[in-house]
Amino acid sequence: MTEGQPYKIGIVAGEESGQLLASELIDALNGIVDQPVKLIGVGGERLESMGLKSIFDPAEIAITGVSAVIKTLPKLIARIKQTADAIIKEKPDCLLLIDSPDFSLRVAKKVKATLPDLPIVKYVAPTVWAWRPERAAKMASYINEILAILPFEPEVMQKLGGPKTHYVGHRLISDVALKNVWEHNYNKVMPESDTINLLVLPGSRSGEINALMDEFGKTVHLLHERGNKLNICLPTLPRLETRIRQYTASWPVSPTITTDRASQIDAYRRSDVALAASGTVTLELALAGIPAISCYRVDPIMRLAKSLITTWSAALPNIIVDRPIIKEFYEEFVRAGVLARSIEELVNPKLFARQYVLEGYSEVRKKMAIEKGASQHSAEIIAKLLSKKN
Repeated sequence: MTEGQPYKIGIVAGEESGQLLASELIDALNGIVDQPVKLIGVGGERLESMGLKSIFDPAEIAITGVSAVIKTLPKLIARIKQTADAIIKEKPDCLLLIDSPDFSLRVAKKVKATLPDLPIVKYVAPTVWAWRPERAAKMASYINEILAILPFEPEVMQKLGGPKTHYVGHRLISDVALKNVWEHNYNKVMPESDTINLLVLPGSRSGEINALMDEFGKTVHLLHERGNKLNICLPTLPRLETRIRQYTASWPVSPTITTDRASQIDAYRRSDVALAASGTVTLELALAGIPAISCYRVDPIMRLAKSLITTWSAALPNIIVDRPIIKEFYEEFVRAGVLARSIEELVNPKLFARQYVLEGYSEVRKKMAIEKGASQHSAEIIAKLLSKKN
C-alpha cells in the first residue's frame, strides 16, 4: 500500500447484529490508524453510512436453518463467487468476515487461493464447539486470526487445531445500560405476590416465531388460569411487530409490545422472569440478571442431523459456567404445562431457584470480564495486521 492512500478493508456482514459489530470495530479502527479506511464487500445501512457500496443486499445471506440454505443454494453459490471476485479485484489490505460463516468462509477460501498473503480475520468464531468441530482445522489453512466473543473459544479452537484465536470480549459485557439493569435486578427482593412481570422474547426470525408463539400463548393462558396476575413485556423488531400483534391478539392479557432499544432495556428492568427463544438473547438476559427459560424447535431438516451436534447445552450462560443454570426445553418438550410451572418457580421467593440462577449469572459476568471494549481490542489486532503490510 502506498503511503497516504486509504487502508482497504474487505468485509462481509450479513445480519443486523453483525453489521453492528462491524461498524463499531471500524469506528474504533479509524481512531487508531493514521490513514483513512475504505470498505469493500457486503454490508447494510450502518456500513454504507461509513462509505461501503455493498455488492448486493446483505439480507440475501442473513439466513438460518438448513432448509432455508437449500432453497437458496444456487443463488448463494453465485453470490460467493461474485463477492470473492470483487474482493480479489480490489486487493484489500485485510479481509474481515463477521457472520454468515457458511457463506463468508467459502468467500475467504476463494480469496486466499488467489491472494495467499492477504490477512483474513473472522470476527465471531464459528460454533465448532457446538457442531462440526472438523471445521476448526480446515479454517487454519485460509483464516489467519479469529476474534472470539466467548471466553472458552480460544482454548476450544486450539484443541481442535484451528487458527490463532483471541478472546476480545462480547459487546454486551461492556453495555452500561445492561450493567445498571443487572445491579437493579440482582439486588431485587421478590415479594410474596401472585403478580408475575413476564418478559416474552420469541426470537428475531420468522421461523422461530412461527415455531414457538403458539405454545408461548398457551403458556400465558395457563398462567392466567392458575390465578397469576400478569404484566407482559414483549420487545421485538419493527418488521415483526404486525405478526407479533396477530399472535398475541387472543392472549388473556395484552402484552406491552415495543420495538426500540430504550424500551427493551426498560422492560428488562421491570421484568422478573423471561420466556425466550434459544439464542444469544439468553446471554443478554444473564447479563441483565433476568432468570430465564430457553426454548427451541429445530429446523425440520436439521432434525436429521442432530447426531452432528456435540454441545451439551445451547444456552450460552450454561456453556460459559459449565453447568445448567438456565432451564432448556426443546422440540416436543416445549409445552405450556412445564413452561408455566417453571416460570412460577423462578418468581417464588420461598424457593431457591431464582437465587441459584442469579449466582450462576454472576459467575458468567466474572468469566466474561474484559479490560477494554470488544471493538477496541479487535481494532488493535486489525491495526497490528495492517502495520505489517507497510
